[in-house]
Amino acid sequence: MSYVNPAIRDKFESMPIDLKNAILSMDVKLETMSDLMACLERIIAEGEGHA
Repeated sequence: MSYVNPAIRDKFESMPIDLKNAILSMDVKLETMSDLMACLERIIAEGEGHA
């Protein structure tokens, strides 16, 4: 089950719903903005076929 730290929840909630769902489906623990950025980079890499 994914977790989003309340300190970055506003940034997370400002993203499009499809992107939020993709992140949540990854079963990640997002404590910092760096965690969130790493997750987004992973989604981009998977979309480009580099995962």
